[in-house]
Amino acid sequence: MHIKINLENIQTLTDFKRNAKDYVEQIKATKSPLVLTVNGKAEIVVHEAQAFQQMIDELQRLEEELQKLKLEALRSTN
Repeated sequence: MHIKINLENIQTLTDFKRNAKDYVEQIKATKSPLVLTVNGKAEIVVHEAQAFQQMIDELQRLEEELQKLKLEALRSTN
């Protein structure tokens, strides 16, 4: 799974508050995260829940795989 933040998906927190329903629909449709800025700085990422869970699951799977590879490497050096 590859998630990339589209530079067009950067909005101000103020605009998000004003148009939250539209932005939520956009996020759900595109499965792409939205970056919200406060005073011109990226502060918050809003992500569709299922896509976020998939990202977390993939990270956990990769961490487990990395741990296995580390153990195999340690065993092979002994």
